Amino acid sequence: MAFYDVIGKTYAQTRRSDSRIVEKLLEILASSQASTIADIGAGTGSYAVVLAEHGYHVLAIEPSATMRSQAMAHPAIEWIDGSAENLPLPNQAVDAAIIILAFHHFQNYQQALSEVHRIVGNGQIVLFTYDPAMISSFWLTKYFPSLIKDVESTFLPIPQLIEEIQTIVGNMVNTIPFLLPHDLSDSFAAVGWAQPELYLDSNIRNNISSFAKINADELSLGLSSLQEDLHRGVWDQKYGHLRQQKQYDVGYRFVHSPAK
Repeated sequence: MAFYDVIGKTYAQTRRSDSRIVEKLLEILASSQASTIADIGAGTGSYAVVLAEHGYHVLAIEPSATMRSQAMAHPAIEWIDGSAENLPLPNQAVDAAIIILAFHHFQNYQQALSEVHRIVGNGQIVLFTYDPAMISSFWLTKYFPSLIKDVESTFLPIPQLIEEIQTIVGNMVNTIPFLLPHDLSDSFAAVGWAQPELYLDSNIRNNISSFAKINADELSLGLSSLQEDLHRGVWDQKYGHLRQQKQYDVGYRFVHSPAK
């Protein structure tokens, strides 16, 4: 059973596309003449829909039936049940491939990259991912320390990811830091960097894979400590300056191999 068949039942409620992520994604894709895009690990299709609305034909590939069942229908989106390691598409089937916060869920990233390269040929590959070197400095780990080990063991270090892509694809790779806005609408793990109260909402936590992997005792203790620190003003004494910032570099990155 796919991981998100277990935790993804309400995914579409809190994991909506963010306009700033979309803007940067469209900017990167505009550097080529792509018209057909594979969205690999498409989830409920929030980014696939936006791409379709901008004129792209999207092949949305997602192994979780629970996620696909929440997808919005669009005439320019074709939904496909498949995994990144064995993409059910012919060679050079698309002009570009995007992987939005899904690469760390792939069972075999080298096989997945080989498959992506096979279906895009000389086309673009765009990943939106996280730099695990940044996790230990994120205040959230003070309340949930196991996040450090989880993230460092789940996400490929950016230099290694770049090397893997270059080796398999045989092309240059660009890295673009993405500063998170304070009003992020896609509620992934760092959504509450300036709004810690968001982490007290179980609806938000339930659709974040990192929280699903925290054991019950640590989760309970961390939530209690965070709630108490917010009530007593401790969090604001330490991190309150973040509430005044519009953007923050938590560690998210676009990693992009352009079309040849």
